[in-house]
Amino acid sequence: MKIPKKVNRYCPYCKKKTEHKVTNEKSGGRRGVLGKGRRKKYKMEHGYGGFPYPNPQKSTRWGIKQSKKTNLRYKCTVCGKISVQKSGVRAKKVELV
Repeated sequence: MKIPKKVNRYCPYCKKKTEHKVTNEKSGGRRGVLGKGRRKKYKMEHGYGGFPYPNPQKSTRWGIKQSKKTNLRYKCTVCGKISVQKSGVRAKKVELV
């Protein structure tokens, strides 16, 4: 999926249409929160319940998603405020052109 780096968009802070810079925010910072020892302890207590990754043997049962949703941020060039997209679109590859 190709997305332009600059887009004309409505800014809720300026209350008019202005040029916005588009950035793709990386999602999924959850795994970094738990340390190596805590992950092991969690696994021992709870079993393999899809943590930190879904179990491949059960993939057909649980329906693993093939792609992540886009998490785009729009920064206004006039006021510098950042607004977030309402809902992401599923795409395997997101490219800012």
